[in-house]
Amino acid sequence: MSVGASAERNWSFLREPFWLFSHVFAASVIGLFLFFCFGWQLPRHFDKIDQNEIIEARALGESIDLSAALERPTDELDFTYVSTAGEFVEPWLINVANRSQSGQAGDWLVGLYESSDGQLILVNRGFITRDGEPADVADGDITGWLRESRVREGFGATDNGTSERVPRLDVAAIESRFAELLDTEFEGRSLAPLWLQLEGPGPAGSFPEPVPLPALNSGPHLSYAVQWFIFAALGLIVYGLVLRKRAGERSQVSTSL
Repeated sequence: MSVGASAERNWSFLREPFWLFSHVFAASVIGLFLFFCFGWQLPRHFDKIDQNEIIEARALGESIDLSAALERPTDELDFTYVSTAGEFVEPWLINVANRSQSGQAGDWLVGLYESSDGQLILVNRGFITRDGEPADVADGDITGWLRESRVREGFGATDNGTSERVPRLDVAAIESRFAELLDTEFEGRSLAPLWLQLEGPGPAGSFPEPVPLPALNSGPHLSYAVQWFIFAALGLIVYGLVLRKRAGERSQVSTSL
């Protein structure tokens, strides 16, 4: 039997301090790859599929009246296609910073709209570049999609209430920022708990450009998940081969002594 045979390999080195550290490091890296697969990309893949189903069910049919829609539970309204009559009481209330569209950097322009029955709602009129000038708005019916408020998660930027731009379209934060305006001009009325993404198109070549709905595809997340799983499998195989080779070398050294 050759020295390299599995029965003659010396695995005692596995308990040495250096190799114990090596095991922990290798397990950490492989575990991280598996987390990127199963804890990050796969959930995003399934979230995208769920979102596509919601968009198809709520956003692609006939519009419903805004007031009727807002009588439903809030957690069932994201992407609901609505219409309403009224006017923009503040066509340019605030900007949502650091957006991109059509290869350009800029902001979302958010206005304040009052429906004919007195409902106040924030309306994302669309994307505008930093040096772009928005076209005038026309009063009357508007159509669009209700969207959930974007709240801060983790270490995201905070809304300090001092600039003309906010980091996200957080309805409650914007309502707090403009509390004085709502009290004095609108008798303290509250904003709708969701905001409206205005449907296009606007005037050709003008700003703001309507923000499109998310594309109905599964995105790259499944392929990314497969890549991370392959990295984890390769890491496990390569590390196993390194240990096997080392065990053979130790066995050879022991035999020569």
